[in-house]
Amino acid sequence: MGANHELKNRCLHIDYSESIQSAKPQISKCQNCTLEELALLREISKNPSITQKELATVTGISERTIKRKTVALQEKGLLRRKNGKRNGQWEVLIEI
Repeated sequence: MGANHELKNRCLHIDYSESIQSAKPQISKCQNCTLEELALLREISKNPSITQKELATVTGISERTIKRKTVALQEKGLLRRKNGKRNGQWEVLIEI
């Protein structure tokens, strides 16, 4: 083609548009959560009155692990139990 152009990073200009930024996948607000914990939080946000046994069957995680993870989520301040053990509901304290 006969063109002699310099290709340097300092000369490269890119137009940034808002449409590119909106195409990014949404990232969870929870920075210190594992995938299991995120799955639990999603299921709890869908059904706040779900029991730990139901969580175990829905997610495929053992019931003992569910109990351990819910306690850990409560200690992190991401999950709270309202209105007692038997008739209570879960409250997810972050956006997922």
